[in-house]
Amino acid sequence: MLFMIKKWFWYNWVIFALRTIWLGIIVIADVMYPAMIDVPFGVIILIAFLVYAIPLIVQYRKENWYLAVEVLMTGCFYLFVAYVAPALTWSFVLLVIIIGVASSRRTYMWTGISSGIIFPALNGLITNRLPYEFMFSCSFGFAIGMAFSILIESHKQGRIIQEQKQLLEQHIKQIEELTLIEERNRLSHELHDTIGHSLTSLIVGVESLRSSVPDSQIERVDKLVSIAQDSLDDIRKHFHQLSDARLNQSLSEVLLELTEEFMKSTGVTVNFRVIGSETLVMQKMSFCLYRCLQESLTNAVRHGQASVISVDLYFESQQLRLQIEDNGNGIESIEFGLGLKGMKERLEQLLGTLSVHSQSGQGTVVICNVPIQVEAGQGSIRLLIVDDQVMIADSLQQILNQQDNFIVVGTASDGQEALEQCERHQPDIVLMDVHMQGMNGLATFLQMKERWPNMKIVIMTTFEDSVQAATALEHGAEGYMLKSTRPKEMMEAMKLIYSGGTWLDQSIATRLFESMKRQREQLEKYSPNDPYGLTKREREILQLLSDGLRYKSIATKLYLSEGTIRNYCSTLYSKLGVSNREEAIELARNESIL
Repeated sequence: MLFMIKKWFWYNWVIFALRTIWLGIIVIADVMYPAMIDVPFGVIILIAFLVYAIPLIVQYRKENWYLAVEVLMTGCFYLFVAYVAPALTWSFVLLVIIIGVASSRRTYMWTGISSGIIFPALNGLITNRLPYEFMFSCSFGFAIGMAFSILIESHKQGRIIQEQKQLLEQHIKQIEELTLIEERNRLSHELHDTIGHSLTSLIVGVESLRSSVPDSQIERVDKLVSIAQDSLDDIRKHFHQLSDARLNQSLSEVLLELTEEFMKSTGVTVNFRVIGSETLVMQKMSFCLYRCLQESLTNAVRHGQASVISVDLYFESQQLRLQIEDNGNGIESIEFGLGLKGMKERLEQLLGTLSVHSQSGQGTVVICNVPIQVEAGQGSIRLLIVDDQVMIADSLQQILNQQDNFIVVGTASDGQEALEQCERHQPDIVLMDVHMQGMNGLATFLQMKERWPNMKIVIMTTFEDSVQAATALEHGAEGYMLKSTRPKEMMEAMKLIYSGGTWLDQSIATRLFESMKRQREQLEKYSPNDPYGLTKREREILQLLSDGLRYKSIATKLYLSEGTIRNYCSTLYSKLGVSNREEAIELARNESIL
């Protein structure tokens, strides 16, 4: 009981005070005006105390029974008072207000009829008076309680929004950290098996020729080995630059640290400024701007011979702008070599732009623009909601339609209706329940992917199911989320999906990774004749590659996106220890993998 009271808010104390005032009225009336009560002293006080205390105890022990107990005990006491102390029947209105506050959309009909009609009518029979006055006062009290209930709900929604904001910030940071770490490990593994392997082979090969090289050329051999060794060390360092500590820093802190390290190593003056109020930035965006600044600083010193560099980071309402200006030599014509081309490609992946302005003798200005959010209007995300639970579908539609960046083009309650809606509206993203009457979500999903391969589909479910999630993702779903996902978190996830990403609920992801780990351990334990550990899907794709199909044709045949096929092939090449499709096909044929 005490634990429950500690969690009370201001409105709980208002209701408690109202109930206490009612009890006080009964006690005062029995003590000061005993003549108006036809029962022995203290009887009505005892009964009133039971009416006061029992509903509170039930609310703590069995909350589902509380409202029924409150209505029943209040009504019975009201009738008792009408018989023994008619002058106190007006106090019933205070308890009716409490009943109105406790009522919800599911219960207000029977609680309102009981409190505003049935008990007042019975009171009229007992007191031999027409019940209109009782009905009006009790109905008015119930309406006041319902209005107060709406105010309480608004307050609760405000608290929920604050909690959602905090949880969203934590969740986004966790997801982005995991995504970056996973991507870094994947790229590190690929480069280790390709460029790293090639550089190692080069170093060993050149060293093996040392004995046959004339003494006059030994210095050149040492130079070649040193270059290859430095390149290999640089690759290893590249994928460990962003440590776990840096992942927890804000964008401005990361860029400031980079400029300070650059000043220490080069002696060049770098002035760094942040303009605007810093906001939460996706780690992928932070990583992109980090690389752009790194490349720009290097170019300013290496090619422009700059001695002073100004770096300005602008946080604007719709975009991030990173501006790097130097006092170097400048150039007349801009040529997009490997460095600038890489910067441009990184920014374009985030729907950003790169512009470079330079004149001979007047330095260079590099401007990187990255949109923070999807623009309203023509950039709005068009959604279709598919769920046979009307309340959930309507709630999602109401929440999403309140956002400038989302338009709900329709809702559907079953698979067939969903297909018709897709044909009619061609939505950007389909939010679809798994379990529905008739054609279920997964069956509908497969048909959608077959007919509209580029349509993004997010599977929704009530319970965590890692097998179901793996099946959906394997067949090309762009997202898998629980219905309990916070609305704000859901909207951020759909923005990510709309921009080409994939979203997986973290609890599902944890289960899925654990399941994959167990499968890998079992594979290593019980399949010694399969040294590559290829999955069924990877073998299927390898067979199609061997048949001469291209990525786009494979994607069409398997009802997957081309990007998903490229990801599969990247993992496949990594497992086989090859760098391209030709080597994979040759290895598969030589070792009879297929």
